[in-house]
Amino acid sequence: LLNKPIIIDKTPVFIGTSIGVLFSDERYKSADVMLRDADTAMYQAKEKGKGRYEVFDTSMQLKVQNALALEADIRQAIDLAEFNPHFQPIVRLSDNKVVGFEALARWQSHKRGFVYPNDFIPIAEETGLVKSIDLQVLEKSCVALKEWEKSHQCEEIYISCNLYCEHFFRPNLPEEILEIIQRVGIKPAQLRVELTERALLDNKDVVLENMNALKAIGVKILLDDFGTGYSSLSYLHRFPIDVLKIDKSFISNIHDQDKHKAIIKTIIDLARNLNMATVGEGIEHSADADLLNEMDCDYGQGYYFAKPMSLQDVNSQQLIGKIL
Repeated sequence: LLNKPIIIDKTPVFIGTSIGVLFSDERYKSADVMLRDADTAMYQAKEKGKGRYEVFDTSMQLKVQNALALEADIRQAIDLAEFNPHFQPIVRLSDNKVVGFEALARWQSHKRGFVYPNDFIPIAEETGLVKSIDLQVLEKSCVALKEWEKSHQCEEIYISCNLYCEHFFRPNLPEEILEIIQRVGIKPAQLRVELTERALLDNKDVVLENMNALKAIGVKILLDDFGTGYSSLSYLHRFPIDVLKIDKSFISNIHDQDKHKAIIKTIIDLARNLNMATVGEGIEHSADADLLNEMDCDYGQGYYFAKPMSLQDVNSQQLIGKIL
């Protein structure tokens, strides 16, 4: 019945629905609690693709309670500055020299111990808390960069930080980043920010303004996971992108799929013609690195070179400017 159109002013209007079903039980003492659980089942139906129904069971409520508890712990962890960067080297493929690091958010909770990113990032994105996490990790990464500059007399090493797409929908993003850069005392050219194509799909005008403002400051911009989304060529000439990061899904099958080789070569040639650099992600074998180098890919990162590591591990392995 709900699939049938509703006629409004002689125009058919179609609607969709997600239904949560709850069966009465002796444990229910009030209508409010019953509605709460039916509502929980409805949202479960939405999560599973909409246009369907789900029958409530107690595991759903437990899932909701766990999510609420995790959200509360994330909020507290932000206040306690528990989120720290782990650094994965970015290597120049022509000589295997470490030229920079991608900073990845890691959470060592005083309550939960180490929490894997896949366990906290989805909740952080859903609640908008990821923006605070990103800025906390970015600032700590800048501090680490400043320490390396003092201890190793190097000014060419850079840090590349991931920013959730909604950062770019806020007009004050460049001011926030500039304030961190000035407070820590690094050069803007030592900081790079990574965004995904998702940020380029919505609010294009404010995103473009933010990207241009960051470029004016001196911060370089990387387009992450290139090749997995729409990968519209219009992005590349409209938005001021400095570096394309070729998604690891192409790299992991580079020797088995001729199409992947062709796509990677096309991306590299396109980037070079547009004066953009390229980074191959997810390199796990020397043969992958060698082939990308032969294709004129500029940089690479992945487990073949090093896994993401703590600041202490970077320092102990003396990776700054090192030839791997």
